[in-house]
Formats: sequence, structure tokens, C-alpha cells
Amino acid sequence: MITLIRYAISIVIWAIIALVLLLTGKVIYLIFWSLLGALLIIIWLGHMAYKVVYLFNPDFKAIKIVLLILILVAAGVGYFKLFLAPSWNNWNSTPQEIDDKYIADRYCPDAELRTVRTLEVNVPRDYIFRWIRQLPEFGSYGLGFFDIRGKKAFDKLVDGLPDLNEGDNFLMGRVVDIEPGKSITFNIGEDPKFPKLGIDCFYGGYYLRDAGNKRTRINMVMRADYDGFWGWFYSQVIIEFGDFLIASRQLSKLKEIAERNFVE
Repeated sequence: MITLIRYAISIVIWAIIALVLLLTGKVIYLIFWSLLGALLIIIWLGHMAYKVVYLFNPDFKAIKIVLLILILVAAGVGYFKLFLAPSWNNWNSTPQEIDDKYIADRYCPDAELRTVRTLEVNVPRDYIFRWIRQLPEFGSYGLGFFDIRGKKAFDKLVDGLPDLNEGDNFLMGRVVDIEPGKSITFNIGEDPKFPKLGIDCFYGGYYLRDAGNKRTRINMVMRADYDGFWGWFYSQVIIEFGDFLIASRQLSKLKEIAERNFVE
């Protein structure tokens, strides 16, 4: 009973911290915190399973539970890397879009990880660019009430915003290249909001293609170079897993509000 009470208190503390991270827009830290919570739950379940088995078989060795957990974790990671990550990293992208070269590809020449996530919207290129341009001011459009900078999501197009220039802050990092109506490329790796943890180089960008009939293909590209175990772990959790959830949601919401607000 005492053990269950300790577990319950730990869950409450975890939930309070997770809520604070969510409300303050610390999505990167929330992803790590959620991963830690999942790891603790696995350990607790293993501990409880051992207690139950021990009641019926006092000679049972705890190492067997540990090995089983390690096998299950390894199987889960293997399944993710072999089946989920490849499709998530190139979500909705055509083979040509994956193979194409983007401005972000000029950076991180030795990048171990590259993602190209795509969505087609039924509005002209110049129009959807305006929605992307106002991301730093009015939110990501895709994370509920708060985005990664703690701002409320915004679903109206604003006139009169100044042009973005190289060196300006973007939703993530600083702008390193911009082609009005076509693309925005930014350096994420030097953004102080993001813990480095072995990431040597990290760039991203939005690239717009005219698909004809007032339709636009949005290619969202991420490119990262990392070192050591922590760099690898960070890239898997933040880019392959966390960024997929954020990017797919953001692009889907962007499509929804742009198409809803578009007037000929």
C-alpha cells in the first residue's frame, strides 16, 4: 500500500510539472519529461510484476524481469526505426521532393538526419507564404492554446507586417535565408531555447512549390548533425518523434485555416 501511495504521489508531481511545461510553451522539455515519465512507468510495472511473481515463486530472479523489459524496449525502438521513422521523416513527400535539394541542405554538410515533410494546400503560394511569415508573431497554429513560445494560437491573417530579413528571429532559431513568397530557412541549433545535447548543427526551413490551379506544396525540411549517444538520442526524440507530431499538426492546421480564410 505504501508503495502504491508513493507511486500515486510521484504521478501527481509528474503531472503538475508536465502541465507547467505545457502552459509555458516548453514543448521540447515536455517531450523529454514525457519520455522520463514513460520510462518510470515501465520500471514501476516491472517492479510490481516482480512482486506478484515472487509471491508465487520466491526463487524467481529479478534479472529475468529486467531482461524482459530490455527486450521489449529494444523491440519497440527497432520497430520505430524500421517502420515508423522512415515514413514520419518523409511524411506525404514524393520521391522527387525527398531527393530535391533545398537551401537548408547547404548547411550541415555531414548531417546524419534529414527530414522532408510535405502538405498540399488549396491556396496560391504567395497567400500561404503570408501565413508562414507571421508564425513568429502569432503562434504555430497547431499546438492547441499555446505554441512552443508560449503564445496563443492565431487564426487570422494580419496585414502590414514588416518583411523578414536575415538575422531576424523566427518561430525557431534565426533566419539565414529568405525568398519572399518562396522560402524561409533558419538556424535552429543556435537558438538558446533548445538544449543542445550533442547537436552540432541544426537547420530547418519552409519551401513552397506552385502545384498549379492555385495549389501549393509546402515542404518542411529539417537537417541535423550530431555527436555521441546524447546527440543521437536527442535527434531521435526531438526530430524524428517530437518534430513529426508538431510538424504534421502544424501543417494540417495551417492548411485548414488558410483554406478557410482564402477569398478569391
